[in-house]
Amino acid sequence: MKPTAIYSAALALALAVSSAFADTAVTDAQLQKFADAYRSIVTLSQEYAPKIKTAADAAAAEAINVEAQAKMLAAVEGAGLSKDEYQNIATQLRNDPALLQKVNDILQRTAAAP
Repeated sequence: MKPTAIYSAALALALAVSSAFADTAVTDAQLQKFADAYRSIVTLSQEYAPKIKTAADAAAAEAINVEAQAKMLAAVEGAGLSKDEYQNIATQLRNDPALLQKVNDILQRTAAAP
């Protein structure tokens, strides 16, 4: 299995559309939670990609991928969002450049913090 599998899992988690929460208003607090979760997902992706790449076989790679997905979901929930809320925000970010800029600003601000 290629390292892209873990990135695909992260992308699927981030971009899947949930009709239950479609286009609801997003607060600044939710954007902060999203940014926190996103940062954790990126870190997990970087951690698990080499593990998947060096897995002994496809079954081992799949087991590692399942573990990574569970940790990504836990990161989302640990940041204070449900999977559906996270997915809804990710969907809105694709369609709203101003909202995307807000998240980028949060990520840059927190990355620069000591």
